[in-house]
Parts: sequence; structure tokens; C-alpha cells
Amino acid sequence: MIDAEIVELQPQPTAAIRITQPMAELDLASAFDRGIPLVASTVATAGGTVNGPPFGRYHRFGPEVVDVEIGFPVDGALALPGLADCAPWEVGRSELPGGPVARTMHIGSYVGLSGTYDDLHEWIHEQPGYDDAPGAWESYVDDARSAPDRANIRTLISWPLTRE
Repeated sequence: MIDAEIVELQPQPTAAIRITQPMAELDLASAFDRGIPLVASTVATAGGTVNGPPFGRYHRFGPEVVDVEIGFPVDGALALPGLADCAPWEVGRSELPGGPVARTMHIGSYVGLSGTYDDLHEWIHEQPGYDDAPGAWESYVDDARSAPDRANIRTLISWPLTRE
């Protein structure tokens, strides 16, 4: 049983890096450890303000390739290039999409995230009039590096939906 809901979101401006690599060559934990401070410092240097927890948005996550954005929601547009025009590890402007989104809170270590994604995917397919869309993202509500109790780390999973 999963505690999930469908919410309607407005598009959220973000600053992020985007990495596309073969799964076998990418250490996700290291990518986040490097990417989150890089994006935060670039936002500060550009005069922007972080407006929420860091996120990882997965455009593709398969056994062959990972395509992930790592970043922060920000207040307003920044004087940065669009993310599509950026080289790997270069910070650019992007956005988290608006529209209907299925959401659930994962509580626990990151090891169990895939099971929560599976449960949310199944829950979405039980909802009449909706189907899952690409580009699900995780918002890291609690910082696992400084959490005294990793069993209670909160990660908000948001999965874009299409209306059937």
C-alpha cells in the first residue's frame, strides 16, 4: 500500500546540470556529491536564490544509460544558458514541469527508492484517466549526509502524468 496523491503543479524554474552516461560508467552518489554544491554556488554567484531542496530528475534511467538533471528550484530566471545548450557539468537554466503529477514520500535510505518508484508506478496505473509520463524526479527533503537517523530520510518522488 502506498500513500500517494495527484497534484497540479505550476512550472518551477530550476538551475541544474545534466549528465548522460552509460550506467556502468556513472557513480550517481559521486555525481550528486559534486553536482549539488556546484549548482548551489553557481546560483549564488548569479545572484539567484535557491527555492527548495535539491532534486534529481531522471529523463532516462535504464540498464544501459542514465540521463539525469541534478539541481535546485530557484526564484525566477537566472542569467545562465539554457540547460540544453550546456556541456556536461555546466550549470544551466531548466524547469520542473507543471501539470498533473503523482506524488509520494519515500521514507528511508536511498536503497529502497526503486521499490517506491515501482509502487507509485503501479498506483498511477490504478488511477482512471491518467498515465505516467517521462521525467520523474526526486526532491531530497532531508540531507542524508547529515541525517542522524537514515531510516527516516524523506525523499519526495514526483512523477509527471498525462491525461488519457
